[in-house]
Amino acid sequence: MSNIYLFDVDGTLTPPKNKVDPAFNRTFQKWVTDKEVYIVSGGTFERLIDQLGLETINMTHGVFSCMGNQFYQPRDQINEDGYSDWQITYENRFKGAKNLIRSLNSYVAKSEFPIKTGKHWEKRPGMMNFSIVGVDATTLERAKFAEWDKDASERTRIVENLRKKYPELDFVVGGAVSIDIFDKGNDKAQIIPRYFSEAIEHNQIHFVGDRIPAPGNDHSLAAALRQHPNGAAYEVETWEDTAELLKTGPFA
Repeated sequence: MSNIYLFDVDGTLTPPKNKVDPAFNRTFQKWVTDKEVYIVSGGTFERLIDQLGLETINMTHGVFSCMGNQFYQPRDQINEDGYSDWQITYENRFKGAKNLIRSLNSYVAKSEFPIKTGKHWEKRPGMMNFSIVGVDATTLERAKFAEWDKDASERTRIVENLRKKYPELDFVVGGAVSIDIFDKGNDKAQIIPRYFSEAIEHNQIHFVGDRIPAPGNDHSLAAALRQHPNGAAYEVETWEDTAELLKTGPFA
């Protein structure tokens, strides 16, 4: 029985919303060389290339971006620049809900966190991403919010309230500062029935993520894998934890 590996990105392979550590990237590329590896992230494909680099992306077998709502696979041919061409295999559309934007703006206005940089919500294929601090926040401002939210648990409360108000949607805590929003069922777990339904019967599938406890955005995929005898999920807090994990058990 062979192994298949799935990796989140923010907080798992990179610092949240930042580029991969160069030394770890070299280690990861060496590790990936003879393995079947996929990326499963809430970020867009373009952002993942910026974070991990095209060379690393090209060493994977596929990229499930935007919470698995968009799936990229490499074409068989190589382009004139010497890189793999990538194509979208499937893409979901986000239906959303009436007055959702109004609700999100209301939470921004009511939040006691003092730094708000604007552009608080962003539409992506099959989903939306929302944050109190805003998309344009600096790394320092994001870090301040993440530290503040550890005690305030504002994102968790917002998720709980929005789930009640919009039962046709789902809301999960994502990354260090944001909330991911998508149509019910269109979370990371969708990649199992959509792509790995046959593979999981004949292979061990291992998922590594930093937001596995509910209501984190890795929870649904981790739970789905743990319900199957051939699935496993591993919680990390940083890319340094992942670096150590690669030396152990089924990763070594």
